[in-house]
Amino acid sequence: MLFTLIYLTSLLVVAFAIPPIITVSLRKRLFDDPNESRKIHKRIIPNFGGVAIFTGFLFSCSIFIPSHILPEANVLMGAGLVLFMIGLKDDIIGLGPGIKFVAQFASAFIVAMVANIRITDLHGVFGFYDLPYYASITLTVFFIVGIVNAFNLIDGIDGLAGSIGLILCVAFGVLFYKSGDLGWAYLATALAGALLGFLFFNVTPARIFMGDSGSLLLGFIAAVLSIKFMTISLTENVMAGPFVVTSGMGLVSAILIIPVFDTLRVFTLRIMRGASPFTADSNHIHHRLLSLGLSHVQAALVLASVNVVFIITALALQSIGDAQLISLIMLLMLSLNGVLSLSINISKRKALSLPDTVKAPKAAKSEKSFAERVLEKISEN
Repeated sequence: MLFTLIYLTSLLVVAFAIPPIITVSLRKRLFDDPNESRKIHKRIIPNFGGVAIFTGFLFSCSIFIPSHILPEANVLMGAGLVLFMIGLKDDIIGLGPGIKFVAQFASAFIVAMVANIRITDLHGVFGFYDLPYYASITLTVFFIVGIVNAFNLIDGIDGLAGSIGLILCVAFGVLFYKSGDLGWAYLATALAGALLGFLFFNVTPARIFMGDSGSLLLGFIAAVLSIKFMTISLTENVMAGPFVVTSGMGLVSAILIIPVFDTLRVFTLRIMRGASPFTADSNHIHHRLLSLGLSHVQAALVLASVNVVFIITALALQSIGDAQLISLIMLLMLSLNGVLSLSINISKRKALSLPDTVKAPKAAKSEKSFAERVLEKISEN
């Protein structure tokens, strides 16, 4: 009963909060600028969905989660608030990567050292088991910062970050419930409800984006849930339906595979080209799916479906061990990426082989200027 109450409260708070946020954003001219060439959207769209997500999540957690079953909640909310505020400032006036990294590292250190939520054991991956305290702190901090940035980068098309986040929250909610850790299950449920409420307004045609305030918070909670579950899986054999979770790190890698693989891939390609890994481009996995002619909804559904299939696969192969499972997941993802690259190349060759008369687009009607579209939106509200 409490799960349903937490879920619906988060959902309803977000659903009621977003319409006035959209109205105020348009009236105050606070929206995502579509003038950059790499932008997919060519309409003015507010990017303050993270305000509603954080509000619904925080309200539901504060009201319904007893402090004695989640004693780390205050520290987590404080650390999450740091990222939320930095993300909100970036959405309003823009910030350089340096300031955002400082905030991310600060939040990660708070989680690792104050809340004592750390990666303490690598389950035999790379031959490591128990980690010394300072090595554990260092690895935890870099893990959190990496996952935060991975979710920030995957938020590129309508519905994608919200869908991946929703799948992650449902998966962890079930796993924590099965392990008897109700506080963490409630936390995941609260965020799941907030994300579903947001998705109602973010599915094509999107009326609002989550912005950095939402994606940074989502990545932060995803990282914390992952670390906590990996720690629990060391001492408990969690039952998930017919499956017994004995390779927690391998299962977490399957849950996080889409944002993590996409980030590793684009960073590697940028470095190989001699560019900064933080240089923005249109080479993310969702951009590549769009280049095949898929819509935003279709691309998001494809990636969400792949995520679910990987989670089920990881559950079914728990007996092979963490190191082997992580290797298999990465190998499967590399194979799928290869298939995608082959499909894109075939599509490009077909496009090049078309006659000029077919490729030449019809004369498009003159579009209104960006300023005119802004004024129209403001007058409508």
